Amino acid sequence: MLAISFTDFFTEANIAALAKGALAVAGGFLAGYLLGMLLGYGFDKMVVKRDSPHGLHKVMRYTCGLIVAIIVALLMFRGGSGSDGQGGDGTGGGAKPGETTGTGTEPTSNGTGTPATKPDPATPPKIQIDEVILLKVFGGADVQADTNNYFQLGDEAMDGRAVKIDLNGVKDRVSTKAKLTKSNLIIIYDFAPTASTRTSGGILLLEAKNSLGATLLSAEEYQKLRAKQP
Repeated sequence: MLAISFTDFFTEANIAALAKGALAVAGGFLAGYLLGMLLGYGFDKMVVKRDSPHGLHKVMRYTCGLIVAIIVALLMFRGGSGSDGQGGDGTGGGAKPGETTGTGTEPTSNGTGTPATKPDPATPPKIQIDEVILLKVFGGADVQADTNNYFQLGDEAMDGRAVKIDLNGVKDRVSTKAKLTKSNLIIIYDFAPTASTRTSGGILLLEAKNSLGATLLSAEEYQKLRAKQP
């Protein structure tokens, strides 16, 4: 077993890595030696203002050389040759298709040979819009006195004048349209210049939004919804 270990160690790659590391350590020692020489020179000129003993300079040069060589050796040899301990022997080390590896990552295959895919959370969900109903809300002088006819559905008109209905009329027409088209309805409401969310028609409409039989959106909300669709 010892012979096998020596044989495995003295490969071309390991010998090259060892030679490279040895040269790096030697270079580090030389760099440290020169650094110690410069430090000794600076110490004499800037600190003591005279020549220090030659032995002190020699100790400083060798000490700096050894320190730098040790640092280089630690950097070069701390990870080994890089060929051991990285990767298995190919027998039972990986996960089968469709299985997780136990590391918290998702499987890379769904078991059929194709990569598993996940929905992109940044993509907004598609909202089916089959039919749009336009609803105009009136107020003030546009509404006949003693009536609650605040609304005009679509372009309903008679003799060139808008046909205005109350909230129950809106619900009846929406219910009828839903039965005929059998589709998802969206009511887009807008205010005439005489109306707003604070006038009677606007207040009634928003209070009854959940009982209209269709999704109620303002014109601005509808535009934002359309802009988000793929």
